[in-house]
Amino acid sequence: MEIFIDLLKEINIAQLMAIVCAGWFFYNRLKNDLTIKIDKMGERIDKLSEKVEDVDKRLCRIEGSLASSGHCLFSQSRPEQKAE
Repeated sequence: MEIFIDLLKEINIAQLMAIVCAGWFFYNRLKNDLTIKIDKMGERIDKLSEKVEDVDKRLCRIEGSLASSGHCLFSQSRPEQKAE
């Protein structure tokens, strides 16, 4: 208990306030930077998902076109590829 009382006597209020203010300043700055980075990452993910959907639609169209035209490479069989 005496150690605690001695510690309280030696505490400089100005230094304590400066430490608290610096901590508050850096915490808010870090929080704002993280929020901005998370928002940018969300925007990038949204753009990427739009591109993936677009590519998927294009591939489906190509696949449907090839399947309906009878030009599907997967449905054609080649005699030289069959194992005997």
